[in-house]
Amino acid sequence: MSSSAAEGQTPAAPRVHLKVTAGSPLAEVFLINDDLALVQRSVGDLDAEVAPGVYKVKAKLGDATNERLILLDSAESLDVSGDLLVRSPVPFSLAPFDSTPDLDLTPGSSPSRQMAQQLGDGAEVFLMTRRAISSNDDSTSPPRVSLHRLDGSSIIALAPGPGGAPDDEVATVKVDPGPYLVRRRDSFGHAAELCIYAVAGWQTQVFTLEGPGDEAEIGRTRMSVLMARQGFDPNDPRPPVVEQARTALADERKIATDVLGELWETSDDPMLALFGAHLMLISRDSNLREAAERSTGRLDEKAVTAPVLFDQARFDRIVDRLFRDLGDGHADVTALATQRSHQSLGALRPITAPPMLWRSWILLIAASNVAPNLVPVDAWQRSFQVLPLRPFFLWAPTEGSNEIERSFTDGIAASLSEKFRKPRGVSWWRWLIFTLRSRRQRVAGNDLLRRVSADLLVPRAAIDKIAAGDPL
Repeated sequence: MSSSAAEGQTPAAPRVHLKVTAGSPLAEVFLINDDLALVQRSVGDLDAEVAPGVYKVKAKLGDATNERLILLDSAESLDVSGDLLVRSPVPFSLAPFDSTPDLDLTPGSSPSRQMAQQLGDGAEVFLMTRRAISSNDDSTSPPRVSLHRLDGSSIIALAPGPGGAPDDEVATVKVDPGPYLVRRRDSFGHAAELCIYAVAGWQTQVFTLEGPGDEAEIGRTRMSVLMARQGFDPNDPRPPVVEQARTALADERKIATDVLGELWETSDDPMLALFGAHLMLISRDSNLREAAERSTGRLDEKAVTAPVLFDQARFDRIVDRLFRDLGDGHADVTALATQRSHQSLGALRPITAPPMLWRSWILLIAASNVAPNLVPVDAWQRSFQVLPLRPFFLWAPTEGSNEIERSFTDGIAASLSEKFRKPRGVSWWRWLIFTLRSRRQRVAGNDLLRRVSADLLVPRAAIDKIAAGDPL
């Protein structure tokens, strides 16, 4: 017989079990009580023992969110997986777009295996643009997606016909390995450009979805990049997982659990590994911030935080594998390599073109302040009109406009000059060089250039040239 009751001790409060099935290891589940306090959270399915009461269950996967109120007075199981469908321009079987053109996408007749042009050898690029038909579409011209060389010269363009004719919206091009530009011009003539990488033995696949809607969604729901060895297969179970990781990266979600780290490490899909490595860094930075806040008392020790971790050894192995699969000329792999253990930045091969991903560019800009040669000026110049459309690194092409470039560099010069007091009649760059040569000002001046580089997303090599008054 227990002595606790006889001694007058308060019995333990009753607990009930809740199981929430999210249907994806990348889903997030939040359990919120009637005081609007977060009491449990998970990545993947949620298993919790909580006090009886009224709760809100919130589940999120990519851009899909589901919320339900439940009364817990006994064990409960809840399946929300059917309500967490990630929107995607990729026409895999679960993509919820009823207006998709009726394309024959069976593996044996996949349009990604039908070669439109052969301009090189060793790698392939597949383009697909899909048109969501709407009677409220007030566009002035059909949207266009095109493939270009780094100098801007055109390789091939897609122009959907009336109703999104299938014959006009897909193309596969055989090319030499290396970087290429994909330009998306919407129905109102606004252009966005992205750098992709053709890799030996792989097909790089670019999907876009055109139609009415918020253009700010382009990176999250209207554009995607996949890679495959044997062309696009809509029945392949991997693309939906890659798309879930892409949308998580677009929102910079803290989901990098040990289970997902193992998935990213063992997967043979390079895009999943790229997205996963960046998600690991997001979790690393989040954990560092939370540790700092706890040490200063700004974060309650009992606060419910994301169950994420950062395994440096695993991260290093993922980057090593990406180097083997994609090569050392891939800017996104170079960006991730700047975060490897004991990595000498000066030993990395300088990039020749921008990366695909926004966070890769952030890493490269930071590294360029230590190793300026890592990001040459000519690898940046085309992309200085950055568009905030994550997770991809997109920009508005200047298409040879020297006036736009001069205006931008003049803006950088103004940003630099405002930080220094200079005598009238002395040009800002002469005064800047004078102060940088002063022993007392050298450290402060270098810090200024670093901050301007980070704030304006301009590589240090370009900042140094502008500061010295040299032409780009």
